[in-house]
Amino acid sequence: MIVVQSGSDMKKMLQIALTVLRESFWITIAVGCVYGGYLGFQYLGDNKKVVEISPAERPIALVETLDVELFDQPLPVRAEGFIRPFRQVSLSAPSGGRIAALHPAILNLGTFSKGDVLVQLENSSERASLSQTVANSEATLARLELVQAQRVRTEELRERGVASQQALDQILGQEAEISASLNALIAAQASARIAVDNKSIIAPFNGAVLEKVLEVGSVVGSGQSVAEIYTHKKMEVVIPVREAEAALIPGLFGEGVAAARVTVDFSGQSYQWPASVTRIDPALDPKTRTLSVSVGLHEIDNPLLLNSNTIATGNPPALINAFAKVEVQGVLLKDTYAVPSIAIRSGDQIWVFDNDEGDRGTLKTVDVTPVHVDGETTYVTVENWPQGLRLIRTSLAASTPGMALRDISIATLANGGME
Repeated sequence: MIVVQSGSDMKKMLQIALTVLRESFWITIAVGCVYGGYLGFQYLGDNKKVVEISPAERPIALVETLDVELFDQPLPVRAEGFIRPFRQVSLSAPSGGRIAALHPAILNLGTFSKGDVLVQLENSSERASLSQTVANSEATLARLELVQAQRVRTEELRERGVASQQALDQILGQEAEISASLNALIAAQASARIAVDNKSIIAPFNGAVLEKVLEVGSVVGSGQSVAEIYTHKKMEVVIPVREAEAALIPGLFGEGVAAARVTVDFSGQSYQWPASVTRIDPALDPKTRTLSVSVGLHEIDNPLLLNSNTIATGNPPALINAFAKVEVQGVLLKDTYAVPSIAIRSGDQIWVFDNDEGDRGTLKTVDVTPVHVDGETTYVTVENWPQGLRLIRTSLAASTPGMALRDISIATLANGGME
């Protein structure tokens, strides 16, 4: 029997055959890729080049070094401040009045000596009162002397029975009364003399006039300022000192006197005066936590000129409010060296260049104890300084003791200063 298939069945069979054929094709392609990759991997593995391991040369680090010598001087404690007079006062009268005369030093802003009359106020009424009390005292004294003579004669007459006891008692009463009056007049005379003295303003010290406030003829009240005076031969600089630096100044809190130097720049020149620590405030500044130390200048009229050029008008005096740099001599420590602050490494160490040959060497670490920092210089103590080794100034990213180094400073010196 013959079966005749319809057209729709044939169409379905054809689609199934195409699907199977397409999937077989892609499976064959995938298998071929995997097999080709496997063959390629085998080929590369059979033909690879073996790379032999060889040590890599590390570049030698370049460093800059310098020689370090023993610091056998007192540690410098530096500070800055302004020059001011050791003593500056406002000259005022103890009592009011009209100014009758002024000392030439006030008129010309000049100098004066201790005990000079700087200001004289009008004192005619005070002098008249003093003269009156003096005259009254002299008259009373004369009366007292007369009564004392009468008492002596009355006592003699009383002993002989010529004068009565009543007469003697009367003379004694007069003597006591006149003596009391004389004492009162003497006190009044002293008061009148004080009133006269209060009309004169006496110089309390040797100095100079800083400022004139009033002129002759002006009327001043009690305590009103007439002029500003100061000690022109005695100047000082008040500097702030930190606690750590104060511990380095010998005798600061005792009887010792620490030497110092004060330097002032004036008109392009640098002048220096010898000085010493004179006093110290007993309290710390509440804000800065520093001590105020007064440094007194010596030889005010004879400063040392640090520059080679001179001024035709001569050396200037220590001017008030001039900016000054002060260097106080601290303690003298053993085994102390001054090194650049940048050469101090973490852990309070320094690096030194251990020379092998020429400009080649290795790095070596040395433990130090910093005792004072002075700007870009740090003072350290080392018990056994490695003699002959140079200090390394250069910073290294990775440093290990014994690493190879090349000193460019030695190379520069070997090439006559040119590298």
